[in-house]
Amino acid sequence: MKIIVIEDEVDILKGIQEVIEQSGLPFEQVFAVHTAEEALTVIEQCRPEIILTDILLPEMSGLDMLESVKAFGYQPKVVVISSYSNFMYAQRSIQLGAVDYILKPAQKEELIEKIGSVYDMVQRERISADQIKNQMAYARLGTEALKEKFVLGLCMHKTALQEHIHHRLQVWDLQWLETHSYVVISLSINKDEFRGKEDKDINLDLFAIGNIAEDIMMSYQPSVMIRSIHHDWVILTAWEQEQDVAQDIHDRVLKYQKIKPAIGISPRMHSFQAISVAYEQARKALKIAILNSSNRIVSYSDITDRMDEENDVRISQWVAEAVLDGDDEAVRRWLGEAMERFMLDRDVSKTGDLSIKCFEWILEVHSSLAEKVDMEISHFPMELWEKAERCPTVDDLKLLLQEHLSELMKLVLDQQQPSHPNYMIDKAKRIIEAKYGEEVTLQSVADELNIHPVWLSRLFKKETGQNFLDYLTEIRIEQAKQLLRGTNLKIYEIAEKIGYHEIQYFGKLFKKRTNMTPKEFRYGK
Repeated sequence: MKIIVIEDEVDILKGIQEVIEQSGLPFEQVFAVHTAEEALTVIEQCRPEIILTDILLPEMSGLDMLESVKAFGYQPKVVVISSYSNFMYAQRSIQLGAVDYILKPAQKEELIEKIGSVYDMVQRERISADQIKNQMAYARLGTEALKEKFVLGLCMHKTALQEHIHHRLQVWDLQWLETHSYVVISLSINKDEFRGKEDKDINLDLFAIGNIAEDIMMSYQPSVMIRSIHHDWVILTAWEQEQDVAQDIHDRVLKYQKIKPAIGISPRMHSFQAISVAYEQARKALKIAILNSSNRIVSYSDITDRMDEENDVRISQWVAEAVLDGDDEAVRRWLGEAMERFMLDRDVSKTGDLSIKCFEWILEVHSSLAEKVDMEISHFPMELWEKAERCPTVDDLKLLLQEHLSELMKLVLDQQQPSHPNYMIDKAKRIIEAKYGEEVTLQSVADELNIHPVWLSRLFKKETGQNFLDYLTEIRIEQAKQLLRGTNLKIYEIAEKIGYHEIQYFGKLFKKRTNMTPKEFRYGK
């Protein structure tokens, strides 16, 4: 606490200063000045809590000085001292906020008593102000806690917009949830990346991330941010460029905390009742973002969520079929969709959990392959499992599985080539020549030969120099030539007889092969 004494008489000023310093009152500083002008400079800079001033001072009176102090925007305790017992002075000093009035000459004991009384008054007000401040802080904390609980309830449970909910939204200044479209954004970190850190340190990181995000969200209003039951952060915002919001949070957290946060974004919702749905979708997107080190901002709309439970069961069969077909692109696509769905599984929360899921799935793929081909592939899984356990990220795990499936694809194609290719192709040609007028396809011929269509296609090309469809077309066009010259059948009848049901397609194909239309060929042009 600080006190300033303003007195133009040197001896009196020095005496008052000595009384204060010897009083035992724990003032931090005691300022002593001779004029009101000097006093105003000290008061403006140091803001002493107590001002003890004479009334009659050179150039500017003490009371005029107090008028000027009002402009400084604070309220010191003022004690006025004067040798004049004029009531008018006392009255004006009280109007200017003086808490006491002392007449000269004042006794030492009286002076100490007066200053001590004002000192105690300031102390009591300080304590009271601190108590009020603390009570207001607790009240704000309580209010925020109730608001968070209310919003969290909207996220966790589907809630209809009833009258009492409408009033509570108004109380918390959340009525925009009724009138605006909005998204839910979930924000967290991949705790696997913080191995070796204690839980309290991880929580401090999460708290710091929350502070950064909360500060950022001040620029993206209307919004509300809460802590979820999972101890990460949830943001509801009506800001229309939600990707910009997420990117801003991501970049600033990375800049200031050196952490890549994971962010999941729900689709934009247009009804209040959909808050819980949006929350669940944001949580699913967050889960993908946590596990995916290459993309830490994930929108739910980008997640593959098209397959039903029946398709979940069949996905390993589809991958097996793609392996048999030698379709590397399909293998990669199904693998990506399978891994996304595994990441959304309730039992998967870290890369190790995902590795287990993927290993079980690879066993299903192997089982599906075993039903279709006669070969030994069971030695792969354990070796794969050992490698999968060492994968630090989802990207590493995905690459490992892609390499494994590519190896399977090569193994299947290399080991399942027919042992007598010439005999097999001759037999395929005979089937084509006998059934060219029917719905002949690569698959139907492969089925008759009891081999895979991919192998038949590759073998046919290798042995004949042309692909299956070209050979079939060649046989059909040769038959058409014979029928055009040797019969009176109409052109559309000939087309149907050799396996083409659309005469225009047949005409284009015939001309492409012979440089003549069927009619021109018939009449010998």
